[in-house]
Amino acid sequence: MTLRFLRNKVVEVEPRADGNLMVSWRLTDDLLKAEVGLIIQIPELEIIKAEAWLERYPPYACQEVLQRIKRAEGVCIGSGLRKILAGLLTGPDGSSLLLDAVLECCNAVILHFTRPGIETGEAISDPEQKLAATRENIRNNPRLIRSCIAFQDDSPIMQGLNL
Repeated sequence: MTLRFLRNKVVEVEPRADGNLMVSWRLTDDLLKAEVGLIIQIPELEIIKAEAWLERYPPYACQEVLQRIKRAEGVCIGSGLRKILAGLLTGPDGSSLLLDAVLECCNAVILHFTRPGIETGEAISDPEQKLAATRENIRNNPRLIRSCIAFQDDSPIMQGLNL
């Protein structure tokens, strides 16, 4: 006997005319069709609108999703996001599917903003220019200092920055 299971997942971020971002997450498989839509306010990265739709055999744990996702409204994408959303969206009546969907939407928003900078940095071929660009990025984003091993005080990247 051959079993067949197909799953597709898509996350899209689209800038809107009002300056906010529309994020859509869709999952379609043989058993479930689910969608999450978020509106993210710029520059705070606050979720100002959250909606979810479930079709095609939604699991019992997901029955309350349409109301529960409203709890994500007012949450800002930033530190503590995973813990905050886990407390709001999971639990006895919650759904890990909903939590994963909203977290994937938030990751897509972060990538929306970071991808152009990464692409610019990758286009630099001269090692000295790349190091200078990295140092300038650290000066402009002091939260990067000591955030990973590359930005520790004794790192070659950090030498001479005096931050």
